[in-house]
Amino acid sequence: MVRTKDDQKPMTKKTAKDKKNNDFLEFKKMSWKHIDALDRDKTIFFLPISPLEEHGPHLPVGTDLLTAKDTAIEAMKRIGTQYEDITCVLLPSVPVGFCKFNSDFPGTVSVSSKVVKEIIYSFGSALARHGFQNMIICTYHMALSHLKGIYSAMDKLRQRYKMNICEPWSPVFYDGRITENEPKLGFDTSKEVHAGFRETSLIKYQYPYLLDPIYSSLQSIYRDVSSPKFVGKTFKEIGLSDGYIGSPAKADADYGRWFFHFTVDTYVAATKDLIHKRPLPDLPKKVRSRMKLLFWE
Repeated sequence: MVRTKDDQKPMTKKTAKDKKNNDFLEFKKMSWKHIDALDRDKTIFFLPISPLEEHGPHLPVGTDLLTAKDTAIEAMKRIGTQYEDITCVLLPSVPVGFCKFNSDFPGTVSVSSKVVKEIIYSFGSALARHGFQNMIICTYHMALSHLKGIYSAMDKLRQRYKMNICEPWSPVFYDGRITENEPKLGFDTSKEVHAGFRETSLIKYQYPYLLDPIYSSLQSIYRDVSSPKFVGKTFKEIGLSDGYIGSPAKADADYGRWFFHFTVDTYVAATKDLIHKRPLPDLPKKVRSRMKLLFWE
């Protein structure tokens, strides 16, 4: 049960009931009094943020945002059932991110790294000014320019407010843990860069009705987008006329289920680290170094 910071009395019956039934609260449905009544030390805010961007001819432009939100909700439910004294609060999903590389397709809405930084910092500082200290950033968009905005904001929040904040997915994405843990498939999934096998499998599992049947006839297309010859170029400029990199035709709902819950496990583990004041996940140092070299766009 959620209790106030002053007298430890229950909040309104409605809010306490919502917490019991759903294991998390939705920020947008709460009054300022309900928010103010939350225990500062035992409340964790989750912020889903990913851009709207093309994901091939077969996936919705909200693929990353839908996945970030859904995995965050499942993680909050798990934490809510395992920790009765912890309150998880879902912040509104933010459809924002840097994705200039595929902005030559309709449906892609790209903002600068600075805008991403400002949004994350604005959410965090608005909470921190009222004494809240715990926050998990949930993003499924792994472009380094996007992450530069997120990590710069988190660093600033830690420095100014001593906030306990982390973004758990990119450390797993960049340190190879996905390929180490995933089921044996017989092909290299590390080449599935955008709207390929992994993401198509996720949508096939999560939202099969949003998956265009055309996916099954799409040929495998690969590009090493980290190659210097592709730096600064858009997808269409490097010959990706359909806006995907990988093999969507191989999509498998069972893999999608595994990938979804592996992401949830990652969020849950990071949240437990935060609760128990253990070191929080961070990007590998070499990735951090690469990210710092990027210009603000």
